[in-house]
Amino acid sequence: MSSLAGLTDTALAGKQDKAKTVSCTIPISGWTSDGTSGYPYYYDISVSGVTEKDIPHVILSVSGIDTAESCGLCPTCESLSGKIRLRAKSVPTAAITAEYWIEQGKE
Repeated sequence: MSSLAGLTDTALAGKQDKAKTVSCTIPISGWTSDGTSGYPYYYDISVSGVTEKDIPHVILSVSGIDTAESCGLCPTCESLSGKIRLRAKSVPTAAITAEYWIEQGKE
């Protein structure tokens, strides 16, 4: 049986942490290649305080979806000390606007 049984949507809404998003731009410059199979190009978004244990979430703007698709932007990303790493099959041909938020990982 669920531990949430009997709780209303209103009760649950008051208990959730609200994610704070940060707007960012994924540019066409600043990409590096490391030869990783499948997604050899990467771009790091600097994020103060992020660690390898944190879980980054990056949401692309609707206007950037075609560009992301054409460069083969990987649908996942990773956190490293002080940055979020995005990977792609090729460098995007236009800047992509996005938002991110960080879910704190367990230490």
